[in-house]
Amino acid sequence: MSTRTYYVALLALLAIAVLGASLDVMEVDAAQYASMARDLLHSDDWTQLHFRGNDYLDKPPLHFWLSALSFKLFGVHNWSYKLPSILFAFLGIYATMRFARLHHPLPVARTAALMFGGSAAWLLMTNDVRCDTILTGSVITAIWLGMAWVEQRRWWQLLGFSLAVAAGMLAKGPMGLMAPALAIGGHIAITRRWAVLRDPRLLIVPVLVALFLVPMCIGLHAQHGSHGLRFYFWEQSFGRITGENRWKDDSSVFFFTHEVLWQLLPWTVFVLLGLYQSGRAVFRGSTWPEHASFSGAFLVFLAISFSRFKLPHYLYVVLPLFAVMAARAWHADGMRIPRQVHIVILVLLWLLAVVITAWSFPQGSIPFISMLSAALLVFVIHRRRVNDSGGLFLASFWMMVAIALTLNGHFYPNILRYQANAQAGRWAEEAGLDQDHFYGMQASGSALDFYAGFHVRWLSHADEARHVIAPGVTIYTNAELHQEMLDAGQVPRETLQLYHYPVQLMGFDLLLPKRRQQVIQSRYLMRY
Repeated sequence: MSTRTYYVALLALLAIAVLGASLDVMEVDAAQYASMARDLLHSDDWTQLHFRGNDYLDKPPLHFWLSALSFKLFGVHNWSYKLPSILFAFLGIYATMRFARLHHPLPVARTAALMFGGSAAWLLMTNDVRCDTILTGSVITAIWLGMAWVEQRRWWQLLGFSLAVAAGMLAKGPMGLMAPALAIGGHIAITRRWAVLRDPRLLIVPVLVALFLVPMCIGLHAQHGSHGLRFYFWEQSFGRITGENRWKDDSSVFFFTHEVLWQLLPWTVFVLLGLYQSGRAVFRGSTWPEHASFSGAFLVFLAISFSRFKLPHYLYVVLPLFAVMAARAWHADGMRIPRQVHIVILVLLWLLAVVITAWSFPQGSIPFISMLSAALLVFVIHRRRVNDSGGLFLASFWMMVAIALTLNGHFYPNILRYQANAQAGRWAEEAGLDQDHFYGMQASGSALDFYAGFHVRWLSHADEARHVIAPGVTIYTNAELHQEMLDAGQVPRETLQLYHYPVQLMGFDLLLPKRRQQVIQSRYLMRY
């Protein structure tokens, strides 16, 4: 892969991210975080977080700080909320390449970076933006700089490592420290390079990290007392393993086993091969370029698997390490059959993209079908080159780019039309309504607040609505309460109908044109 080709590939990823940046933020988490960042923009104290006016104790502040700063610099937009996280996503790509380059040839390093950027998870983490995107970029940067310091012992690497660890901790808590420690510590333990740990310069790391955490700790203590500090340093992360954290579910310990299979599509076959090869090298004591990718990915995977509350995006933090192992396997000898399996997987993904584009949402699909067809043509030209790792990889990458552009340019805009809370909030802002003239009745959500620009007051039933109805007031509600209002004689002068579906929890029913109307709910804007 030439340098020019590599940079063109990065520009393609930039196009994907730019296209996705304009999409509405999704409920539940992203919309809540965007709403909180908008509130923080107008706050006098950025060290304390609030949600709908109440004290907030869950996620650390870095994501909210950066989004609020972006709002301050560029205004409140979808893209300005996502911008900091997108920058960290590209930092993750760069750091993946630099980390891999420490111990592997340049083609392997570039392949690892593009595997991470060309994965299903990277597309999601730059669309449905949460704290994990910043965490992922920070952690792989810390691993790169920490491993670089192990090999080269330069001051700037140690300083950058400290900053990256602090950023990870400010983004998602102790995982920002534990993931790099498990990766680098595992490498040191396996290679028995214990002398590295006796370098007195390491003492500066905890000092710098603690210094970077001071503003957050001051805010936590002022807002929540000692419980806030304990929650952050223990209960939020480790408490999910011990059971002290209030968040619990009944997910299996094997939950992330199937998650890793789809999150790193279409490179899944090589992820599994790379994991096997790296693990075998560790347990057999074979000579191997580095063990940080295996120890970090395996140990973090094991830790989060025993958490009593699991969500798919918890796995993002180690995906760059999986990509490094996958790239190493991709360039290994004797990969003809795995590459053939990879081709089958990629063609199936292409077929799925075509079906969703042409059948599920046919209107306006012709440009995207044309792009997918062109990508398939390029891929077919290279499909027989299973022994040419570079040619097949680039053909696969461009196929994923076409699929990702189709998703961001056609699929997501279509399904986000059914996020009624965002549509209603935007309508309220465009209509110039304020808290005294816009209410939500049993139909609410963070997207409603974010796009309206204020905390929308909630109503419970028609009798409560009677006390606020006046000329210029609009009530946003669901189908049941809309009928209740009409039955109570509270007939609006105008009614606008919206369509709602929880897009973050999308099922196949939404994709099937004949069944879509059965699962879409009606929401109403009742103008008085």
